[in-house]
Amino acid sequence: MRDSGLLIAFEGIDGCGKSTQAARFLERVKQHALRPKSRLLREPGGTEFGERVRELLLHGGTMDALTETLLYMASRAELYAQRVLPALERDELVVLDRTHYSTMAYQGSGLDVDEQFILEMARAATKGREPDRIVLIDLPVEEATARMASGSAEGPDRIEARGATYFQQVRAAYLRYAEADPARFRVVNGACGKDEVAAAVDASVSDLLDE
Repeated sequence: MRDSGLLIAFEGIDGCGKSTQAARFLERVKQHALRPKSRLLREPGGTEFGERVRELLLHGGTMDALTETLLYMASRAELYAQRVLPALERDELVVLDRTHYSTMAYQGSGLDVDEQFILEMARAATKGREPDRIVLIDLPVEEATARMASGSAEGPDRIEARGATYFQQVRAAYLRYAEADPARFRVVNGACGKDEVAAAVDASVSDLLDE
């Protein structure tokens, strides 16, 4: 049976401002009482298990691309089982910072893990529950890299350290996904000011919140 909740996800390369915009969007939803119950969750993470996996993925040592993919998917399966699907069944709005499209872009396109294999695992991990809307914050890699360099005192994590060529592949993959599924994706120009991006985010999901 289809749940009655609403799942809005934010995607984009590292440094695009996706997490900031997801948090700001949830604040506006709560401020204007657009949905009685709402929450923000992140991938990887969102559960005790997922946060431990996140630390390993971002700050652990070298690992095989398939190992990395499976860890992301394990965290996702736990997040959906414990947090996402129960919230949607309670008619909540779930704002999700990343989805399995990240795994397809980062590990599929970026690391040559078979994307069909990733999709099959994702269907199992999410119980087939796709986001109702995906807001893709798009930003040129050069600008995203500059933002990461200026905003982190600790230096890049193991994903961020992969460099511009890697992130060009990831960005191109995201844009392909958006072009292939325009009903689900909305592309927002992340190069604008934060308030302009926020307004574009609101416009990209207004049809869902007005229902």
